[in-house]
Amino acid sequence: MITAEMFWTWFEENKNKYYEIEEMYDKDLYMQLQRKLREYHSQLSFQIGGTIDSEIRTLTISANGRIENFGRVEELVSQAPILEKWKISAFKPADGFGIKVNVGGIIFDPKNIRFVPIELVDYPDMSAIRVYMPQYEEEKNDLFKIGVTALLEACLGEKQASTQINYIDIQSYPSSPEEYRLSEDFIYLEKYIKYRQNQIKYN
Repeated sequence: MITAEMFWTWFEENKNKYYEIEEMYDKDLYMQLQRKLREYHSQLSFQIGGTIDSEIRTLTISANGRIENFGRVEELVSQAPILEKWKISAFKPADGFGIKVNVGGIIFDPKNIRFVPIELVDYPDMSAIRVYMPQYEEEKNDLFKIGVTALLEACLGEKQASTQINYIDIQSYPSSPEEYRLSEDFIYLEKYIKYRQNQIKYN
């Protein structure tokens, strides 16, 4: 294991190599950085944003959606030095609801997804949703959960997705007109989250 200071010392020594990456994925360099990051914490990951033509490139440290690792991400980023041409960020940012995610060949497109809130009687302070996807297959439920989680992180940002949606159930499209009427387009999920935040705050 290494300290945050040791990680940033290594990154500062190698930052020019990462700034000059022209392709979105350079396997050897990415694996070197991933190995070094996992010496600090085994469950963290990263993303590099921008291109060689960008004035600023970004290094985003991610907890992989695991709330128990948020503190380690924040600790690492808080100790990052000021690096020329680099912006260091904690957690994957929100890209909005115009994005699509491909997981295992399945396209998760917000335009084709609906949702409905679920009430968890025993856990009134937790937010749960049922997600409806037309191509859902029960035997691939684990893959669909990975995809929906990735889509939530992409649309809402990693921190909000992990802390504001506590449980997800996935099904194919509503089978009855009434059930369909009760569901909402996926793009309204952010509005629901704000409603739940206020509801929990004042209860």
